[in-house]
Amino acid sequence: MKEFSRVMQPLKIGPLTSRNRIEVAPAEPFLPGIDGYVTDQFIAYTAAMARGGAGIVTIGDSPINEAYASHSKYVINLSDNYVEHGLFSLTDAIHRYGALASIELNLRDEERLPADYTKEEVHQLIRDFADAARRCKNSGFDMVMVHGGHGHVVANFYSPKMNKRTDEYGADTFESRSRFANELIDAVREAIGTDMAIEYRISGDELVPDGVHVEEALRFAKSIQHKIDMIHVSVGSLYEFSTIAYMIQPAYFPHATNVRFAERFKQELDIPVVTVGSFNMSLAEEAVANGQADMVAMIRTFIADPDCVKKAKDGIADEIRPCIRCCICTGGSDPHASPKPIRCSVNPLVGRENTIPCVPKTDLPKRVVIVGGGCAGLEAARWLAYRGHQPILLEQRDTLGGSLIDASANPIKSDVKAYCEWAVHTVLKDKRIDVRTSTKATRELLNELRPDALFIAAGSSQIIPNIPGIEGDNVMLAVDTDKGIRKPDKRVVLVGAGMTGTETAVTLANEGHEVTIIDMRTLAQIDANANTGGLNVGTIRAMSAKAGIKVMEGVRLVEITKDGAVIEDKNGARQTLACDSVVLSLGVKADTATIRELEGLVDNTVIIGDCSKPGNITSAVREGFYAALNL
Repeated sequence: MKEFSRVMQPLKIGPLTSRNRIEVAPAEPFLPGIDGYVTDQFIAYTAAMARGGAGIVTIGDSPINEAYASHSKYVINLSDNYVEHGLFSLTDAIHRYGALASIELNLRDEERLPADYTKEEVHQLIRDFADAARRCKNSGFDMVMVHGGHGHVVANFYSPKMNKRTDEYGADTFESRSRFANELIDAVREAIGTDMAIEYRISGDELVPDGVHVEEALRFAKSIQHKIDMIHVSVGSLYEFSTIAYMIQPAYFPHATNVRFAERFKQELDIPVVTVGSFNMSLAEEAVANGQADMVAMIRTFIADPDCVKKAKDGIADEIRPCIRCCICTGGSDPHASPKPIRCSVNPLVGRENTIPCVPKTDLPKRVVIVGGGCAGLEAARWLAYRGHQPILLEQRDTLGGSLIDASANPIKSDVKAYCEWAVHTVLKDKRIDVRTSTKATRELLNELRPDALFIAAGSSQIIPNIPGIEGDNVMLAVDTDKGIRKPDKRVVLVGAGMTGTETAVTLANEGHEVTIIDMRTLAQIDANANTGGLNVGTIRAMSAKAGIKVMEGVRLVEITKDGAVIEDKNGARQTLACDSVVLSLGVKADTATIRELEGLVDNTVIIGDCSKPGNITSAVREGFYAALNL
């Protein structure tokens, strides 16, 4: 607890007091019904974060009128009076666990700018916000969050770039460009009274040359602080692609990268200031202790481990499951067009809280041998132990981690490294799991152990093409360069333009190598089938371009000589790319040899992870969890 003494302190927010300085940031899990009403699944998902210790639980992006709600499905529709029925049960579930209940009021309009609204329509938007806020009050919410950032309608009225009106709601003076937000806040306050709090979300900097920057954002915040109770400082605009990665940071970005903007607001405002953006509990404590913010908002940390606050408070922060910022939970490139219920790569329960309300303990403990201490095997071992079974984990190497070690070796993959360390640590810490490293699973050993069930999670091996020159001294695996086992010379041809290969290429280029990536497929084909979120794909491609990496699509490697890499295009034309080193990143193949060796020994045998079908952390965790759950 001492380690988190500052972030665990209560915070006064207008008429309210939060039990600590951690807020669940607003997000869209797409778990309400298509009609915008609350579902049992949404209640279960939300309640888990309140139960896990959050001070404030904020429901994400909720349309305040039917125009927005009509094309934003599976989110809360605050334009409908009947939504109050389900929201009342939702706030009751949040309050049960001692958290404050808040909800984000928002209006997106991708077709119209401020100048496109008539004055009566502007007045109606203000009434819509007030009516939505009134429904929240009727539903038992303690707070509302007015979304005035990220390039949405409210933010656009303050932006001279976006607001070309010529009346009193125009942007020719500070007073006129602030008028819409001021009247909106006044209307919301009148609707909810003084016993509820108002949090205002703002982009501290829109991060585009002609956008609103920190000084202008601060000026506006100072002008409204007497009307609101807390300000939530984010950055960027959802309508400026170059800024989205700063708003929702992908795996390659620094953590807490936007805290500097909140710090400016904290220095100059008299109300509590919230910071947001890739925080974990340790970084949250640091931000509050250093006076950079009064409260820290997090969402992906809660998705990865809803109990993160409770674990920190209870002195077991080392058991908090880390987020790998894969961006699977944020949806695809256009989640509103094709919404899917939320999932998490490392937490198999998220989005399934209602279908799996609790993982059942077993009445018939079974001895289960798990072959392979990689991602799937570790996940299975943890859940088997939790359920009361007797897992025996066999790993032929002297350390646990399997392909997670390879996946986290690149220095720009620090999030995966943290997850790998957590996965290994939590298994080794659990005395219910019999871990045997440097132990090969053989038929003889299996016959000796006599397990009731056998989980084979033997993993995979690197694909190495059978071509002339492949065994040359100038050829190496990308994973070996990531680990520092091999170091290429100056000029590098990297074979394989997938995410892993491109990550290696970026690191090599940043170290001073001249890198050319080749692949048989096009980047469009590769990226369409990427097994990570679109933000990560777009970001690594941008990093590759910035590093000066050359990419050649639609060519295959046919030979390696001392002079370089011989490639062939789809027409059969060949050329030699002069280079000093050839680095291979061609994916992995399943370890079927272990399956063949052990097949038929145990009636209840389950194949999980890469040895079943090469996948990723998401699939390995899911398969390990399901195998343990179904036993």
